[in-house]
Amino acid sequence: MIKAFRVVYTILTLNFFLPAIAYCFAPEQAAETYYKLGSYIGADSTQPWSEESRFWLILGIGNVATLGFLCLLMLRDLRSNYNMLVPLCFLKGCSILGFLIAWFIHGHPSFLIGVIFDSLTIFCMIYFARNAYREMMEISPT
Repeated sequence: MIKAFRVVYTILTLNFFLPAIAYCFAPEQAAETYYKLGSYIGADSTQPWSEESRFWLILGIGNVATLGFLCLLMLRDLRSNYNMLVPLCFLKGCSILGFLIAWFIHGHPSFLIGVIFDSLTIFCMIYFARNAYREMMEISPT
């Protein structure tokens, strides 16, 4: 399970850091790609709200970069940084709640896809970190 944790958390780290960088240089393309997800399940790819605010973009970049940083800390030393799982899941859980609220308000399928993907992500975060940590503690409790 420790190897699986390393693979999954490497993927998660890149999954957050690379988009954070992309958001800095191509924010319009990121939003367009996200809303296009709805078209894969039959919805139009229009954006229900404007995505032009740099204020929210900057906050979003900070959020995604923080997720990547927390994953990197855990990847680097799970034993010492296992407690980072709580803020990591809180941050991702806030995204799930936000997507769910947006889906209820507007009904755009991309928001529901966001709920599903982020729920799967948070499940992986918890499952692999917990099981790898338990395995580490069984091998060497101190």
